[in-house]
Parts: sequence; structure tokens; C-alpha cells
Amino acid sequence: MTDKICGISLLEANILIIVWDRDNVTTREVHEAFLKKEMKEKDVDFTPYTTIMSTLNGLAKKNILKVNKSQKTYFYSTKLSRKVLTKSIVQVISEKLL
Repeated sequence: MTDKICGISLLEANILIIVWDRDNVTTREVHEAFLKKEMKEKDVDFTPYTTIMSTLNGLAKKNILKVNKSQKTYFYSTKLSRKVLTKSIVQVISEKLL
């Protein structure tokens, strides 16, 4: 079992969706996916590249993402499946409520 994950932010969740869909991604690829989505919505501010980068690093520190630092560009992939992450979060929330 993984360490207990108390929750994730909406930004972290949106990043994870991109990483789960693409498997092995760079910060630039995630940022470009955000820009495409934000450009369609037009009335939202754009998420800065540095925010995406620090959030990816935070997810790696939480052991939700793996980071491959063997090249100049870092590649991120998921360490946990959607099911495992969801189960962990729901378990922590139910323990807090009961």
C-alpha cells in the first residue's frame, strides 16, 4: 500500500489527468495541454509554466508521480493508478469522518 494521501488540489488533479492520458510527459507538454484548454475557455487566466513545473515536482515529492532525471529534460509518469489514488484519498476522508 502507498503512503496515505490526504487529498489533491484541482490543479494537481488536472495535471494527473494529462499524465495518465499520455503516460510519459515533460513540463512543456503538460503546460501546452493547459494552454490549449485555457484558450478554448477564453475567460480564464493562463496557468504559468513555473506553476505547472512546481506542481509536477510537488506530485513527485508526494510519491504520486515518478520523475526521470536522466536527461536534460525531466520526464514525468504516474506512480499510482487512478484507482489506487482514489482509494487512498477516499480512505483518508472516510477515516476523518467516522
